[in-house]
Amino acid sequence: MKALVISIGAAGLLSGCALGIQPGGDSPSVSYTVPRSYQTVYLRAQNQADECLRGKKQYDVYAQVDPALQTGLVSVRGPMGSIEVARTEIKAIDARHTEVKHTVWGHSPWDRNALEAMRESIRMDTSICIVYK
Repeated sequence: MKALVISIGAAGLLSGCALGIQPGGDSPSVSYTVPRSYQTVYLRAQNQADECLRGKKQYDVYAQVDPALQTGLVSVRGPMGSIEVARTEIKAIDARHTEVKHTVWGHSPWDRNALEAMRESIRMDTSICIVYK
């Protein structure tokens, strides 16, 4: 009986509030271009995620780069490993300019403040972690 109550409660919670970044563009995001190579931007995004989440065991950082396409992805996943709470997508425009798109879940701490910290980390070339502390 207890398991049934827990299952019903979990189903209700999940149906009322989607977890993580959702397809379809409903999650907060920001796109911009920076005057840096895609490799530099990729390393900065990966470093910011690693530095800001150090000691927060409930999150994992996944990063991948495709040198042939000159693209990269840095993803932060939360509990249960499949809930993506933050994502940075990068794509080279040319050798010195990169298009960047940050997307967050939209719930604290993965809200507009995190989005701004992610953007400032790339623009300032230093990790901005204040919203995660």
